[in-house]
Amino acid sequence: MAARFGVRSWTRGAGRWTGTFVIVVVVQTAAIAEPRVALVVGNAHYASNPLRNPRHDAELMARTLASVGFEVISVFDGGAADMRKAVTAFGRRLQTPDAVALFYYAGHGVQADGENYLIPVGADIKSMNEVALNALSLSDVLKSMARSQARMNIVMLDACRDNPFAAASRGLSNGGGLAPVVAPSGTIIGYATAPGEVARDGDGENSPYSAALASAIPQSGLTLEDVFRTTRRRVLEVTGGRQTPWEHSSLVGEFYFRPKISEPETSSRRIGMDPLSEAKLSELDAWEKIKSSLDPQAFNDHIAQFPDGLFAELAAVKVVKLEAMRAQTPWSWIMTGGVDRNGVSIESAGFYEKAVKLEAQSNSKTDLSQAAHLYSQAAAQGLPAAMFAYARAFDKGRGVPRDLKEAARWYGLAADKDHPAAMAALGTMYEFGEGTRLDLVEALRLYRLSSDAGDPSGQTSLGYLYAQGKGVAHNAAEARRLYQLAGAKGHARALFNLALMDMRGEGGPTNLANAVKLLQTASGKGHTGAALELANLYDEGRGVARDPKRAAAQILAALRYANKDGRHIEIVAHSWSFATRRQLQRELAQKGLYKGFAHGFFNDETRRALAAAGQI
Repeated sequence: MAARFGVRSWTRGAGRWTGTFVIVVVVQTAAIAEPRVALVVGNAHYASNPLRNPRHDAELMARTLASVGFEVISVFDGGAADMRKAVTAFGRRLQTPDAVALFYYAGHGVQADGENYLIPVGADIKSMNEVALNALSLSDVLKSMARSQARMNIVMLDACRDNPFAAASRGLSNGGGLAPVVAPSGTIIGYATAPGEVARDGDGENSPYSAALASAIPQSGLTLEDVFRTTRRRVLEVTGGRQTPWEHSSLVGEFYFRPKISEPETSSRRIGMDPLSEAKLSELDAWEKIKSSLDPQAFNDHIAQFPDGLFAELAAVKVVKLEAMRAQTPWSWIMTGGVDRNGVSIESAGFYEKAVKLEAQSNSKTDLSQAAHLYSQAAAQGLPAAMFAYARAFDKGRGVPRDLKEAARWYGLAADKDHPAAMAALGTMYEFGEGTRLDLVEALRLYRLSSDAGDPSGQTSLGYLYAQGKGVAHNAAEARRLYQLAGAKGHARALFNLALMDMRGEGGPTNLANAVKLLQTASGKGHTGAALELANLYDEGRGVARDPKRAAAQILAALRYANKDGRHIEIVAHSWSFATRRQLQRELAQKGLYKGFAHGFFNDETRRALAAAGQI
């Protein structure tokens, strides 16, 4: 995340104190679509009754809020003019539709005549009668936020409730704590402790309240209310139950500091290579209908429909043979046997075709073993597609013992014959040093060759490296271009990674609507990560209407996809809303996997039902 800092300082009283007014402009990331603006104030260096932690607390909160996409206006040890100037700047920045506004204050404060005041550093207050003239009224801050175009206002007050003019503490009272504040519509006000109680400054560098807030805010998938609840539990724990944070809320919508969002999928030869996918079965059916045709156009049409399919290579060979026979050239002998000009036995095509059928139509150990044997026969006779399939068998342990070195050897032989998918798979082995040496330069070379040949797996893997700046200079625009090329061919991993870029605004503007479409397409192709990310969106109501039923359906789909790929994913209760957890239990009950109540708690019976759901 990039940030730009600008600082202005004002000095008061011949060096007695210095107020610092800092504006931090943050490039928003992490799927944040709405503008986010925060005013953070930390006053500690009072001439009378100084405090140890407010500045540390404010600095911690400024960093934390910036990390989740807020533009932060900070005032450290500010005087009255500094604080009012910052509130004015804050209000102006909020004149943006649908912004989220946040005000955080750490320092002394008092209540006077039912009004709460935040005490500037350097304030010359001799009695409670002078408070209104020398301090900042909390109601003025609230009014500035309420008059803006912000859709949600968040106020966090970390202050003690003792009179700062009577004791050295962070105080907000003249004996009775903060005056009750009714939160305006769309506002939540959080207090470090309940009315009439005393909040602690903390024994370390931060108060218990601010430390707990800063820990909870960056956690993905927590609603605003969850953040406050998590904070309250932590403060009660560290203070031994002596301090209880408290909130007053009139919120009508939900807000996530950091929504649940997946990481882009790394290059992986185990992604998108399942021969049992619907696309592969569809191609197999299409091939059965044309394999005996004597019309070259039928095979050209097959290549156009399945350019990266299992039979694209055989279809191309058929076209050459049929056209040669029609022209009665010396190539016509290919129709009756022998080998072609690349040294590929005609018999190898038959072995390969039988192997594909066996692997696609059955998962029994016997059939997989026989398929691997047929692949080996075709591969030994020089058919690149068979070499790739045989390498994949070793890579995945399908029909033969898993052997990454042998997989790399056969991927290499196929790559030497310019097989694009084999280049991409071998590139991944070099990228991670699996089955061969770790060699990122060689991985990049192979990815580029594969990508240039139009292979979507190679394009996606190369795009990932550009997106991460791994082995190449970071280039989000190039990553997006490569993902789009692969995505246009229906490559699920590319669609998933491109959706995440749309959500984060990487390499282009944030576009949640398009991200949802991409995820739906990828999920429909059996992509586990896409199904889970869609579940996140429906669970949170981010980019789509909140829909626990659809969220639950995508969670169950993700479990099925992961099981099919031989992967394990765990559905953790705290990652999902109560409504989605209850709906999951209802869905599991309808499938006959769960007999308990839809109470929303993941007990042993629920976890067993979820494990079973992946098997159906």
